[in-house]
Amino acid sequence: MTTAAKAARLVFALLALSPALGRATPAADAEAAPAVAVPPPPPKTLNLGVGLRVGGSVDSSTDPTKTSQVGLSTLDIRPYISGQVHPLLKFEGNLDLNNGDNSRIRVLDAVGKIEPSDLFNVWFGRFLPPSDRANLSGPYYQNAWIFPTGVNGYPSIYAGRADGGAVWGQLEKGKYKYQAGVFTLGSNTPTSQLLYAGRVVVNLLDPEPGYYNSSTYYGSKDILALGGAVQYQQQGSNVQIGTDATGAPIFVQKDLLGFNFDLLFEKKLAWADTLSLEGAYYNFNKGAQGWSWYALGSYLFATKVAFGYVQPMVRWQQQTPTAGGDPTRVLDGGLNYIVDGHNTRFAFVIENRNPPTAPSTTSYQLGFQIQE
Repeated sequence: MTTAAKAARLVFALLALSPALGRATPAADAEAAPAVAVPPPPPKTLNLGVGLRVGGSVDSSTDPTKTSQVGLSTLDIRPYISGQVHPLLKFEGNLDLNNGDNSRIRVLDAVGKIEPSDLFNVWFGRFLPPSDRANLSGPYYQNAWIFPTGVNGYPSIYAGRADGGAVWGQLEKGKYKYQAGVFTLGSNTPTSQLLYAGRVVVNLLDPEPGYYNSSTYYGSKDILALGGAVQYQQQGSNVQIGTDATGAPIFVQKDLLGFNFDLLFEKKLAWADTLSLEGAYYNFNKGAQGWSWYALGSYLFATKVAFGYVQPMVRWQQQTPTAGGDPTRVLDGGLNYIVDGHNTRFAFVIENRNPPTAPSTTSYQLGFQIQE
């Protein structure tokens, strides 16, 4: 056999053996480095919702020169947007259209949220600063239909909101909570006039997780919550000190120091009805806005009537000026009809407002709220 023939046979033999040599044996597979798994992308969410409150009223006055008035006292719609781009990075954006504000569309909330843990979270944007329980519940999560505007002197841009940032956290899923932040009430606020706000809450029964709260849980929780808040702003109060020669008011700016204490007790009783007691004390004497308080009681019957539950409610508000004198008194009483908690409810309210220097007025209101 020639040398060329031998070489050709060797080449063909190697080609025949090459597939077998290229195959990995089980032992080789076991020794080979495992493939690196590509982690799935962080979950992203987007939630959409809407809230609607509609209420009509008939208002009468003890002033014989004034006639009764009928109209829509409440007409409010709020589109809700929230979600997350990462488990640590979340956002919230809500709008508001209210007939009490000339039916303008407002930016209610625009919040960026960094939430690494229960103990420490950072929010920045426009949202409710640390304040009282009523403000952190808002009108949609109140026990009463009418928001207690007569007692609250905390400043805001709109609907209790301010622009700024806050840190907040909780222990034991909301048994203990803290909030602290720095805010502005305009786009060109001097650094010397920043608004500083803080709040602490202790829940002695069931916890209330999260930054916000409700003024009632309709028996789904047993609550005994004690809270306190404080806000300070240099030259944050515009106080009238008199009038000029033409009768126009004269104002001066004073420092604002406001604080409050609030309490919510709610208990589902042994026979399944639910008792709720809520109260708050406010002091804005430093800002010359006086001191005030309110107390509320309600009773939710566990027996279903048609497709909902009946809840009678009564609330007393009182505001006393810093300079003294007679206080402004407001009494609300009525019936709530609860279909689906704060998502669907009706309310019939009679409110008597008795200011010290003007005739008293009585309002009869029928309201409907729905949100999803």
